[in-house]
Amino acid sequence: FRTLADLPAGIRMAVEMGLVSSAQLWRFFTLDCKPTIVRTVARVTPPGFSRAFVGRLMADPFILYKMAMEQVLTIGGSVAYEMRMRGDNFKNEWGQVVANTTTLCAANAAMVWSLAPTRSFGNAHKYAWQRALHSLPNHVFDQSGPLREYTQVSRVAGFLWKGAELSAIGIIAGTAQNIMTNTLVNIRRKKEPDYVPSLPVPAAAQSAAGLGAWLGISCNARYQALSGLDRWLSVPGERTFWGSLGLVLGSTAVMRYFNQRVGEPMRLSWQGLPSVPFKREKKYQKKPVRKTRVVIVEPEEVAEDTLFTMSAKDLRRQRSRPSRSVPSRNGPQRRRQPAYQ
Repeated sequence: FRTLADLPAGIRMAVEMGLVSSAQLWRFFTLDCKPTIVRTVARVTPPGFSRAFVGRLMADPFILYKMAMEQVLTIGGSVAYEMRMRGDNFKNEWGQVVANTTTLCAANAAMVWSLAPTRSFGNAHKYAWQRALHSLPNHVFDQSGPLREYTQVSRVAGFLWKGAELSAIGIIAGTAQNIMTNTLVNIRRKKEPDYVPSLPVPAAAQSAAGLGAWLGISCNARYQALSGLDRWLSVPGERTFWGSLGLVLGSTAVMRYFNQRVGEPMRLSWQGLPSVPFKREKKYQKKPVRKTRVVIVEPEEVAEDTLFTMSAKDLRRQRSRPSRSVPSRNGPQRRRQPAYQ
């Protein structure tokens, strides 16, 4: 951009009104000076989304890093939970795993995008209530700027409005998750009528209401506080000791990890999902037990002439021969060796 007239309409208006600082304008120039994906997205997408995208990058240059971090944590937590619950059936039920993980990633991305601070200007609104909602901060710890002073009333109103907005996002995501999972289960049951999923599918109302309440109440409060901590970490000054960029990014990564660990059990409870895998009984093939019974056989009477005709060698061989088991009704018994006199 060589002149002021070459800037995008929203940024040019903000510069003319003195609403954008030199540091924010420098952030925009550093992103737009090279042919990167960020510049392509800002130029190709519709004007409304492009204005919101550039405004969030100007307010927080690490917004893409935070969104990527949240996606990695969401995918890792969802896949780990699915593996723990499904066990050996994880590979056979990979479609349900993809459906659940995709909806959670979409809901998480919409939540992070909604609560991110923005410096977008030039939005035209037809109604007064649209202008009133646009004047509210995205989170209660957002910094005030020229012609945009946030009071305590506006911050409380912004907190309540974001709760309602996130609840609507959660209801849509929970409904989509339930529809996709039930569709996959029904397709599987057409091939296998006795098929039962390893992870039970909750009712549609409980899935939608649970995810909506989780995003609107739990996530809204936790991520609002997390946004305040991010702002405090990124403020330079003598009173803060966060002078290193790597230390700031590492600290926010650790906080986001523990934030998801705290909120995940609540989501499972509100959506009606189990937190402990079911005990599956292994089917063993029982070997048939063969009952053998041994009968005591009394020594048979041997003729006298046979005794006199048997040699000493034959007699020793007869005595060393092992006894055989004979089935009987009275239980296992041992056989006596006939004694010869």
